[in-house]
Amino acid sequence: MERIEGMLEDFEQSKVILFSTFYEKGKKLTRPMTNYNYDPYQTMWFPTFGDTFKVGHVMKNTKVLVLFPRKKEGEFYEIEGKAEFEDPKVTEHKWKWWYLFWHPELKNYTWITQGGKFPDRVIINVQPIKARIIKAEDIDTIP
Repeated sequence: MERIEGMLEDFEQSKVILFSTFYEKGKKLTRPMTNYNYDPYQTMWFPTFGDTFKVGHVMKNTKVLVLFPRKKEGEFYEIEGKAEFEDPKVTEHKWKWWYLFWHPELKNYTWITQGGKFPDRVIINVQPIKARIIKAEDIDTIP
């Protein structure tokens, strides 16, 4: 993927990104997601639950968009990527880390520390393909 000046730095500052999936002949659903990634030029990962719309959408169409703001007001970076699901063993390891990030008070619970399973957990990996800069008004979201 071609590099865009300033994109890496702005991505590192983006704690929340917009994640778009596609369904029904190009219709798009965009939602905010926490960003645990450090490099928009490498594979990005996003933990979620298996029964979400985004998982169903990715199963039917692997094209996704990752959007995050530029320092220049009113502009965003848009990365088009190909999504796939992480291996279940890797998912179990990363999911535990992610879960404890949000629920650190549970770090001493036996089911967490002694190999507890996390059923219906999924990690969506996104391989970036191309990136561009867009204006905020060009982001169409569907409630």
